[in-house]
Amino acid sequence: MVILGEKLGQYRLDAKIGEGGMGVVYRARDEELNRDVAVKVLAAGMLEQLGKDHLLREAQTASALSHPNICTIYQVGRVDDGFYFVMELVEGQPLSELARASQLTTEAVTRYGVQIADALAHAHDRQIVHRDLKGANVVITKEGRVKVLDFGLARRLDSETVDAVTRMQASVERDRAIVGTLAYMAPEVLRGEGGGYPADIWALGILLYEAATGHLPFAGNTAYELCASILQQAPTSLPSSVPPSLTAAIMRCLTKDVKDRFQRASEVRSTLATIQSAAIVSEPRRDEPSGPRTLVLRGIQHLDVKNGDVLLLVGTTKGAFLLRSGRDRKQWQVAGPYFHGHAIYSLSYDGRNGRHRLWASTGSVLWGTYLRSSDDFGKTWTNPLEANIKFPPESGVSLKNIWKIALGPPGAQDTLYCGVEPAALFESHDTGETWSLVRGLFDHPHRPRWMPGQGGLCLHTILPHPTQPGRMHIAISAAGVYQTDDAGQSWQARNRGIRVTFMPERFPEFGQCVHKIVRHPDRPDRLFLQNHWGLYRSDDGAESWTDIAHSVPSDFGFAMAVHPHDPDCVYIVPMESDEFRCSPEGRLRVYRTRNAGGSWEALTRGLPQQSAYETVLRDGMVTDSLDPAGIYFGTRSGKLYASRDAGQSWKEIVNGLPQIVCVTSAVVAELPGSPSVPTPPLKRKRASPRKVPRRKAPSKRTTKFRVAKRKSPRARRQKRSRR
Repeated sequence: MVILGEKLGQYRLDAKIGEGGMGVVYRARDEELNRDVAVKVLAAGMLEQLGKDHLLREAQTASALSHPNICTIYQVGRVDDGFYFVMELVEGQPLSELARASQLTTEAVTRYGVQIADALAHAHDRQIVHRDLKGANVVITKEGRVKVLDFGLARRLDSETVDAVTRMQASVERDRAIVGTLAYMAPEVLRGEGGGYPADIWALGILLYEAATGHLPFAGNTAYELCASILQQAPTSLPSSVPPSLTAAIMRCLTKDVKDRFQRASEVRSTLATIQSAAIVSEPRRDEPSGPRTLVLRGIQHLDVKNGDVLLLVGTTKGAFLLRSGRDRKQWQVAGPYFHGHAIYSLSYDGRNGRHRLWASTGSVLWGTYLRSSDDFGKTWTNPLEANIKFPPESGVSLKNIWKIALGPPGAQDTLYCGVEPAALFESHDTGETWSLVRGLFDHPHRPRWMPGQGGLCLHTILPHPTQPGRMHIAISAAGVYQTDDAGQSWQARNRGIRVTFMPERFPEFGQCVHKIVRHPDRPDRLFLQNHWGLYRSDDGAESWTDIAHSVPSDFGFAMAVHPHDPDCVYIVPMESDEFRCSPEGRLRVYRTRNAGGSWEALTRGLPQQSAYETVLRDGMVTDSLDPAGIYFGTRSGKLYASRDAGQSWKEIVNGLPQIVCVTSAVVAELPGSPSVPTPPLKRKRASPRKVPRRKAPSKRTTKFRVAKRKSPRARRQKRSRR
């Protein structure tokens, strides 16, 4: 028996501060560390129902949580035949009492909601479920900080307990403790199916509803009526004073079907953070927005671009860099960084319809993600007054990043696409003036079960079909490849044959962590794919995939590029493993196949072969359209390598940049006011020491023949081996 004034271990009990179904809470003094704490002595009924071993394991697990919005458990002790828990002393007001006492603003609701969701995300990432999240377990301190209590200590409800509760005819007033818990229970818990992460998200939705309105969304005069309301009825409509974006977020938490809810607490946190930001900065709408629509970047030596020049657009974690060279690609001029300190995950060049437009995705922790463009090779950039790509408010989702900017197919000269995180596709049919969400993919029934890769749930690859206008392939980490044949109205998973190494099912319909897919426009039904462990080829338009990981040091990697003139030629840069994402053996090697994956050869001339632990990311490799083809790749160490002979030899053209995350190439043509630059002929050896009269460039067929005849070491080696 516990008596005030006595000690439990080193803790002297000073006052009783609360009592509930789990036990009694006391204010106590830690006489060794000289601090006030809370001591919860568990009720005997809890011990009988759950067992000592289970309670001890739960308490030990919960004590490992360390988060500013979670009440910390300091110690677990024994008293008589039971347990007591020593916890952080939290002084404040329960959220439910605060909401009933005064009308909370949208900013306050979202501020508290972000903290609760962040606490849940922290626990869920460590496989800990609260199981009894409710208004009494969320305390708001005097400083406005949320503290979530009783993580991992709530009782589990078996089917017999649920049946007993739902049969009760006692009034709400007479059994307030039981009904108070029922009010936050998810439908699947009441059906006896158990409660996991989705049940916590449901309870979070109840809390948000209660904070926004001061009352609960489901009601009943008895426990039976309340259960029936939760299981069968829609929540009471939120008042018009609650913004549509917050309403949408709450209602998505409170969908009765688990797969339609937010799947992760981090998604709720991100959504509420966006709504919170909008509430903080909101002001009466003006007829005309103010602010500069154009951004002029001064203090940078910009490029002087001419017809026929080769451009490289390099995105890093701290800005964008532009490089220019003539068609010989011997010397490179560098300009930048553009957008100092911004992460540039995608760059694109649009040379269609006489345009010379650069596109950049600029991301900042402070300012968010914006899509910008330049029509003068970086001298000036558009400066949007608000995000030009954003999710509809009712979606309950906020934009994290733009991972890919892609041009539309031939015949759609004004069409652009953007792949974003969280995974979604946006399209524009007016050269980027306006954007719309492709709802067919966003509302796909698989979406609630998509799991993010290490870099997030991102749509990173967009491949419009060059001859079939309605067809497109996209890739999502970690959801896999999807295809549409009706311009985005419907989508089908296309992952048959792609292996998954991190899930129990090795060949699921979706869930693959695809890193990159490429194809050549001359053979659009042949695609190549770099997976999270695996190299694949499809010859039937992604209907099925075949493993082509032969003679490579590792089939783990990110970057992949197809030769501009040979559909059977593909380049990759292998990484050692998912745990050690560096070039194998410290040797930087580009691997090339010229027979569609039948065999691979290492291309190393000019690349470091000792202590070169480099990483090339998904969009870090690209080819140009010249002949012989230029191949380029950038590393996370800030080095940029180039080959102007299709990979036979390499040269480091820039180093010391921030981490390179994307590289894009373009050959400039039809530049106004600039003379056309013809393609120079290939240099040939002179037949004799005497001077040879200058002749016209040989035809394309003759040039190729002479190059092949002059460069035939393989034939000579084969001939020697036969001897």
